[in-house]
Formats: sequence, structure tokens, C-alpha cells
Amino acid sequence: MRIVELAWRNLLRSPRRTLASAMTLALGAAGLLMFQAFNEGIFTTWRENTIRIRYGHGEVTRVELESHRSETPWEYWFDEHGIEDQLKRHSTQLVELFPRVSFVGFLTRGAVTLAGRGEGVDPTRESSFFTSLNFIAGQDLAPPPHDSADSDSAKLWIILGKGLADALQAKPGDSILLSGQTHAGQMNGVQLIVRGVFHTGSHHFDNTFFRIPLSTAQSFLDTKKIERFAVRLQDRQLWPEFKATIQQASVGTQLSLKSFEEIDQFYYGNVKRFLEAQFGVIRVIFLIIVGLGVLSTLSSSFLERAGELGALRANGETRRRVWKIWFVESLLLGLIGGAIGVSVAYLIILIGFPTGFDMPPGPGITREFRVHFILRPSHLAQALALSACASALASQPAIWRLLRSPIPLLLGRNSQ
Repeated sequence: MRIVELAWRNLLRSPRRTLASAMTLALGAAGLLMFQAFNEGIFTTWRENTIRIRYGHGEVTRVELESHRSETPWEYWFDEHGIEDQLKRHSTQLVELFPRVSFVGFLTRGAVTLAGRGEGVDPTRESSFFTSLNFIAGQDLAPPPHDSADSDSAKLWIILGKGLADALQAKPGDSILLSGQTHAGQMNGVQLIVRGVFHTGSHHFDNTFFRIPLSTAQSFLDTKKIERFAVRLQDRQLWPEFKATIQQASVGTQLSLKSFEEIDQFYYGNVKRFLEAQFGVIRVIFLIIVGLGVLSTLSSSFLERAGELGALRANGETRRRVWKIWFVESLLLGLIGGAIGVSVAYLIILIGFPTGFDMPPGPGITREFRVHFILRPSHLAQALALSACASALASQPAIWRLLRSPIPLLLGRNSQ
């Protein structure tokens, strides 16, 4: 505590120089914090879209489906919904399971026929969670509540990705013929009505993807089986706990559980790794630039106080203790600068970007999306720590130069 007190007094002796160094650190910390908050905003937007458009917090399939490559994968689908009750009985983290089947089919409208990747879903169960499809025309598959007539007609609805709808020149209310093979190898077809057209921003997804009600998909494939279940948990961070709980239960030996991060390695995984690597480089640049920025100020400040160091040494203070005092002083300076930078960044975000801003489409993306600056407590701690490190490292050359100087030379500078 005595060392901290002495270091604090030293800072207060030259407030102008202290403020100049602190502001250099503050500007660097503010820039770093805003960039990290921007990255977190992009990362969070992408993650929520990944969860709320397609995968949920993860998926459950039969383990044989993952371990076998077969021309008849439906042989390894779930035979019934009974697995839902078992999962809910073993896990308190689970909120809902969404049964699904996927297939490839041909969509025909007029003279145009295109292949697409279809998915059968339960519209009523999914409507409250999968809310990020961004419908640009029409609406989702969920029928109006308490309307049996509409519920019956809803079994023949289809929603299309924007690219697929544009290629078919289809709009809500148009008729589409879905054709393909059943699991028995027989040709089958069903006439559907376009309910809506969605736009996720993913070029590949919007150009090939469509959804129909689960019962219609099963009838089209001539099966009552379920391929997989999308999972909704109380919180996405509970996935490791949920997975461990299910794997320890007897039913877990039959199941393969994958989080949305594991499933979507190509898009979500690559974005996450790219942003994390990018920010790692920015951190190094921050330390170098800010360190060089305060090096001159701190060096001149310490060299001007050579006589003070000589007096301390002449009074019996050891090199180690003097180094501790000045090292703590530089750390305190870094924390002050970091605290100012955190406050500046927070005010800029709060006043300048309260509702975020629109980002232009990135690689593989076909639409703008709104990004918010998101500050986490860990970001604030990191900005303070990096500012303190930059200040401490920048002060070392001057400190060690003075500590190696003879005491008479240091006292001589005091008398000049």
C-alpha cells in the first residue's frame, strides 16, 4: 500500500504531464473498445440469425445417421415422437423440440422447373422462436389460430427463398407443383400455394431453400418418420450442460447432439474465427502504437526526475523498490487513461449510435443488416488491462536507464 501511495503522489506532482499521457492512452483505449464493440455487434447479429433462422441452439439426430453414409438415410430417422418425452424428462434446460425432415424436390411453375432443398417443419411450434426469416412478401407458414378451415388449407402452403421465388417468378398466392421421389422410390407430387417469400441475406440459402408443413412433407415422402429435432434451450450457453446431461442418460447412447456452432462451421464458424483473429491483430497494433505514443512522454518525464531517483537511492532505497514505485506509477497512469477511454467510447456509442447502423452486404451476403455496438463487461476490463500494459511497457526503457546510472550522476542532474 505504501508503494501505491507513493506512486499516486508522483502522478499528482505533475498533473499536466500526467493528463497528456493519460489522454494518449485514452484515445487508444476508446478506439480499441469501439472496434471490439462493433465486432461483437456483427458477431451477435450473425449468431442470432443462425439460431433464429434455421438451426435453433442445436440439433438432435440418431447417432447412426451421423456414422453411416447411405443412399437411404431415412432408415436411420426417428420412428416416432416418443424421443421428445424422453429428452424433456432428462433435461431441465430444454424448452422445446422442433421436429423436421429435409429432402430434395423439383418446383414447377409454368414452364420453369427448378431443384430446391426442402424442409418440413411444424409451423405452429416454430412460429414463436424462428423469427428471423425476414419476409419481404406474404408471411410464414403458421396458420391463423382457432380457424380450422384455414388450418386445413395451411397444409398446402409453401414459403420460398427470394432467389428461388425470383427464378420461378412466384409471389404469394401463386400455385407451385412440388414433385420428387418418395422413400420407396415412387414419383410423387403435390400442388402448393405460395404463402410467403423470405430473404435471409445468404445467397446460397435464399436461392435454393423452401419450407412446407411437416405433415405435407411426410405425406410427400410417404413416411411418418422424423429426421431430426431442432432444440431450443433456456439459454444458448446451456448447450454443453444439456449435451452432457443427455449423454449420461440411457437415451443418450442413441443420439447425436450438435450445437449450432458445430453444424454451421462454414458460415458462422468462419465468421467467428475471422473476427477473433482480426481483433487479436488489432490488440497487438494497439499495444505498439499506444506504447510508442506514450514512450516519449513517459521517458522525458522520468528523465526529468533523475534527481528524485538519485535522492531516493542516496537515502538507502534499493533499485528494486524504486523500480516497484515507478512501475506502479505507470500502471496507475494506464488505468487512468483506460478509464477515460472507456467513458469516451461509451458516450460516443450512447449518443452517436443508440440504435446501431446499417452495414452494407458482406461477402456471400445479399442484403444490408443492422449492427449495434455491444459492450460486454469483459471488453471494459480488457481495455483497462491493455492500457495499463501499454503504459507499463513504454515506461521500462527510461526506468532501467536511470536505475543503471550512478548515484552521483543522478544527484548532479538534480542540481542543474
